[in-house]
Amino acid sequence: MVEPMHSLDSYISNYLGNKASVEEKFMTAATLRLVYQLSFGKRVLNLGLGNGIVARSLDRICESQHVVEGSKLIIDRFSFKSERTAFIHSFFEDFTSNRDFDLILANHVLEHVDDPVNILNVLADKHCRADTILYATVPNAKSMHRLIGKQMGMLDSVYSLNSSDVRAGHQRVYDIESLKSHFNQSPFIITDLGGYNLKLVSLAQMEDWSDELLNAIFEVSQDFPPDICSNIWVKAKLK
Repeated sequence: MVEPMHSLDSYISNYLGNKASVEEKFMTAATLRLVYQLSFGKRVLNLGLGNGIVARSLDRICESQHVVEGSKLIIDRFSFKSERTAFIHSFFEDFTSNRDFDLILANHVLEHVDDPVNILNVLADKHCRADTILYATVPNAKSMHRLIGKQMGMLDSVYSLNSSDVRAGHQRVYDIESLKSHFNQSPFIITDLGGYNLKLVSLAQMEDWSDELLNAIFEVSQDFPPDICSNIWVKAKLK
C-alpha cells in the first residue's frame, strides 16, 4: 500500500456531524443519481472516499470498485468489507494498478489537488483505455449563492475561497471555461457537460430543509443552464 507523504486526515471533519447530513441529502444524493447508470456492471476507479455513501451504493451494482483515498482516518471511518470494493490509501498521482477501468469517477476532486492537469495526465496514462469514461464534478464559481455572496460583500470575487472552501481543502473554484481549459491541456476530450443543484444560500443554512424540497431542487436544476447551477459535471474520454 502506497502511503501519502503528508496527511489529509484533517478533512475528516467535513464528513462528520450535522454538515454531513445535508451533504448526504443534497450533494451525495445528487451524485448517486448522476453516476448510478454509468456505474452499473462496470469496473470503477473511484477517486476519494468522502462520507462513503457513494462507494457503498456503487458496491451493490458495479462489477468491481477501487477506491483511492489519501486519508487513513477517512478509510478507517467510512470503508467497509466487500469482495467487490478495494480501498487504497494513496495519493491519486501515486496509485498504480494492473487493472483497467471502464469508468473513473472524480467527484469533487479537481478543486482539491495541487495540479489538476497533472492528475488528468496520470489518469490517462495509467488507468484509461480508449473506451474508458471519466466523469468529474466540481463546484461552480458562478453558482447563484456565490453571486449573491459577492453582491453582499461576503466574497471579493466569485472565485475567492470562502471559509467553507478552506475547511474542505479546496484550492480553486472552477467555472465552465476554466474547467474546459484544464481538460483541453490534458489527453482528454469533453464529450458532454452539464450542471446540477441550485443554491441561494450555504449548505449550513439548508440543514433543516426537507428531503422533498432538496429532491425537488435537484430535479428542477436539470432544466437550468449549467452556468448558474451549484455544481458542474463533465463526461470525457481520451482524444
